Order: sequence, then C-alpha cells, then structure tokens
Amino acid sequence: MRKIYLFVVGLLLTASLFLPNTFAQNSTQWELPPGATARFGKGWVRDIEFSPFSEQLAVATTIGVWIYDVRTGEEQVLFSGIMGGANAVSYSPGGLILAAAHWDQTVRLWDINTGNRRPLSTFTGHTGEIHAVTFSPDGSMLASGSADNTIRVWDVQAEELMAILPYRNPIKTIDFSPDSQMIAGGSEDGTIQVWDAGIGDRIYEFDEHTDAVWEIDFSPDGRILISASLDGTIQLWDLVAPGGRLTEPTQHNTPFYAVDFSQDGHNFVTSGADREVRVWNAHTRELTSTLEGHKDVVPTVELSPDGATLASGSLDGTVRLWDMRLFRGRLTLAGHTGGVKALTYTEDNRILACGTGLDNKLRLWDASTGTQLSKLNDHRGLTQAVAFSKDGKTLASGGSENGTIFLSNVSRTIENGEYFGDDEDNLIATLTGNPHGITALALSPAETILASGGVDGRIYLLDVQRRAELQILRGAQSAITALTFVFDGNHLFSGEEDGTVRRWDTLTYQEVWNYRGSFSAITALSFSKTGRFLAIGDKVGKIQLFDFDAEAENREIRIFTRHTRQITALIFSWNSDTLVSGSEDGTVLLWNTDEIISQANQE
Repeated sequence: MRKIYLFVVGLLLTASLFLPNTFAQNSTQWELPPGATARFGKGWVRDIEFSPFSEQLAVATTIGVWIYDVRTGEEQVLFSGIMGGANAVSYSPGGLILAAAHWDQTVRLWDINTGNRRPLSTFTGHTGEIHAVTFSPDGSMLASGSADNTIRVWDVQAEELMAILPYRNPIKTIDFSPDSQMIAGGSEDGTIQVWDAGIGDRIYEFDEHTDAVWEIDFSPDGRILISASLDGTIQLWDLVAPGGRLTEPTQHNTPFYAVDFSQDGHNFVTSGADREVRVWNAHTRELTSTLEGHKDVVPTVELSPDGATLASGSLDGTVRLWDMRLFRGRLTLAGHTGGVKALTYTEDNRILACGTGLDNKLRLWDASTGTQLSKLNDHRGLTQAVAFSKDGKTLASGGSENGTIFLSNVSRTIENGEYFGDDEDNLIATLTGNPHGITALALSPAETILASGGVDGRIYLLDVQRRAELQILRGAQSAITALTFVFDGNHLFSGEEDGTVRRWDTLTYQEVWNYRGSFSAITALSFSKTGRFLAIGDKVGKIQLFDFDAEAENREIRIFTRHTRQITALIFSWNSDTLVSGSEDGTVLLWNTDEIISQANQE
C-alpha cells in the first residue's frame, strides 16, 4: 500500500505491569534499552504490504517495521533504530528488499533475508515528512511522496535522484502503473495527478474529489486508476485517452481510507470509518462480500498477490488476515495500537489506557487484556489534555479554546476482558478551566481539585464539587504542558514548554521550587508515592528521574529511552520500584528504578 495513516488510538497492552519477566522471550521485547524490563505494544500501524509471493506481511509502525509470517502470524523481524518509526513500506519485485519511509525524512532499503539491522541504502533529499513510498514493478525505480509537496523518483541501482515531480499540496499516496511508465499521486487537496515516469511530464489531472485522497491504485492492466477519499467516495478513472471518470462514484456516508485492486483485476476492496471491509466486483461495481469483525475504524487494507488473503488494520489495535475464498477471518495480529494519552492503575492492579482515533474520539482500553472497552463520545474534540483520577474511575479531558473540561465516570465492571455497563460514558460535570486553550490537566488524589494549564502559562485550580474557580497560579514563563499532583494533594508539579519544572503549594498558592534541565518541552510528569522521585518526560522522548533523597549521590538521573515520539504519560508503581512510560509511538516501557540509579552511579 502506498499511503500514510494517522493511526491515533488508545494504547493496547497485553499483560500486567507486575509480570515483566514473563515477556523475556516475547518478540515485543526485542532491543529493549538498558534499564527497561518490558515493552507493551508494537507501535501503531501506518501501512501494510504483502511480499510478492504472499508469504510475508510488512507492517510499518511508529517504532519501525515488523515482518510477519502470513501463515503463522509470528513476528520474524523488527527494523528499528535512530531513524524512528516508518510511515510506509514497499517490497521490491523480487521480495528481497523492503523500502521504508522513515520519520527522519529518509527512505531506507532493508535486506529481508538476512534481517541485517543496517540498511542497504539510504535516500535523502525530502524536506518534509515522507508519506508514501513504492517500487516500480520493474524494480528500476523507487518513488517517495512527501509533505514537502514533491514526489521524488530514484534510480535504485545507481542510488541517484532521477526526477522531482512538484505538487501544490502534501502528497498522501503514490503508485506506479503496472508497466512502470506512469506514476500517480494523490494529495490532501483532493486532486490526483498522473505523470510520465520517464520524462516527468504530467499526463492527467483529476480534481472531482472534495476532500483528501487517501489512497490510489492502478488496475492490473493499467487502464484504470481507483481512488479512496475522505469525502466518502470511491472513484474510478479511465486512463485511456481522453481520460476521465468512468462511472458515478461509489458513495458512502463515512470516509473511505483504503482501496486495493486484486492482482487478477476482478475485484477491489475498500475500508473506512464504518468498521467494515468490503469486496467489490471490479467490472459491475457491485458488492460481493462484507467482512465484519473489527471493532473500530479500518484505515488500511491490502490484498495478497496470490489473492488468497486480505489484510486489514483497524483502530481497535489489530491487523486481521482474512481468507478470501471463504470470506472469513483467519488470523488476528494484536498489539499494533495508537498513542497513549493517559495511563492509570485500577484498584485491582489492572491498567487502563486512554487515547484518540482518527475521528478524534477518546477510547478506553483494558491494559491487562488488550481489549477496547468503549468510545467516550461526549469527549469529542476535547482531547488535547487527558488525565485519570488516582483510582482510575474518573477521566478528565480538555483542549477547547473556551476552556471546556469534561469529567466522566469510567468505572465499570471488567471480567475476563469484557466490559459490562453502558456503552456511553457517564458525564459527571462540565467545568471551565484555562480559557486560552487547555494544554494540561491533573486531578488531585481526593478528586476535589482539578488543575488546568494553558498556553498563557497560567494554571487554574478548580473546585470539582462546586464547579468553581479556586485560584490562578501565575509565574510560569511559557505554556503549561504537563501537570501532576503530589500524593497528599498539597503540592502540584507543572512542566512548561521551555523545559522548566515548578512545584506549587496548593494551600498557599505559591511557587516553592523550580528546576531547569536540558529538556525540550516537558510533556509528562509523575511524582512517586514514596516521595522520592519526580519523573520528567519531554517532547523528544527523553525521561529523567530527579531524586529528592537528601543522600542521593546523583539527583539528576537520566534515562535515554527508545521511544520514538514524545512521552505522554508517566506513572510509578505503588512502591516506586517501577516507572511506566507511555508515548505517542504506541508503546509503553517498564523501567526498573533501582537499576537505573545503579547505572547512573557507575557512570
């Protein structure tokens, strides 16, 4: 598939935090950084593609690229490192090389057979995020589409740039024609352009979509181009002169995200926001089959070259493999889920996680089972800042420009991974916090005070029961980007966009301490229940422990994580021997604090 998906959902975890050693042999624990005892989650899905002989499935995620065995569903390889996550992948025609578009604005070629962690080649030159990558069918060219409004075409053997195809807006999807003579690109502005891949001349431009084109695909005979758009239509374009739309578009009441032709040209598959995968007759445009089973939006689909298997990725955290002969599910690959917004322990030592999806609705997950529990529909649009109460029963979310905050009761019965209760969340109260845009939230342990930070650097303290303002804390020099209460509720830590951390007395409303480390914007804070450690996470994925022990040899204990995106949530276990970090990259890492301190003292 040649596309990018902003696959933002709540984090899917697969086991209890208190059993990290049981995962020592699990593939998700590959390449753990020093001091980390376990990893949960495999990163959220951006793209999927079958190998040419249908035996492998490559999954581009926010931590790298996973290679799966299609027959067994087992992980075979993980390509990850300093280049960050991958937005898109493409197999070479022979299936020996995989191209991946990485977050450092490079395209890297990986050797599939050896699993070598060093790339064979690296292509550079884009000045924006690369959204799509694809090999030409003859293997001679590699194309990449970017947010810098260009498609770059590379000579694979010479490793040289052949052409730059300019566009008016960011490129979302690209594809070569089967004879490698044409290359097409779809953009955020809803237009599709088709070029001569050899000389770079534009052949066609189609502009009848009214929203972003999320994916395009050539038919096997090269005569038709099909496109999926957020405007809720699938459109087929005639590439035989003079060119144009073949038929009236396939209409839908929700956005289409993905489309793919079968290799024999008889069918195409689609998926979108309605959670269903549809198989269509390419000749009659009639619906052949509807595959149901995903519990959330399905932004990515891919048919295997042999036509036997269909892969689909969903915001429910799964990639499903479907048998195309029987039109039923065959395998489910779990753990590919979205960025963390908030984490909390429940009273029975389970963990709940919260995050957002493409529809900007919050989702609640049971960490111990990896099951999506519910969508919190009332929180739509209020997802900039999210915080759990200490007991995990209350969720606060905000982010609107007028300072609106929702408090909801999310405590329900969880038995064997099933969530019992009303599907909708129970709204407790609507409060008004920082009116200049809410960027951070924190509930006091007793749930009596809600702290709301904003872009103006002010912190509003709100009385939850009276729904009234208690005080405004002033003194920060930049936007408030993280908040956490001390376990007694009498002190509050705040983190700022300029990297400053401050401690406030919530009884006197005075600043009592501040610290400026070598941070970018602070994005997460947590104070241990033993009163010793303050964990600080920042925008580039770095974590630091600040040790308040008077006899500590090294107060500033640095952890260099393998998170590829900003730290969004930090929590300590009850005895502070484990620190849990959640990130926008869709993973959670568990850190042994004693081991981290020991390593720091040896340096």
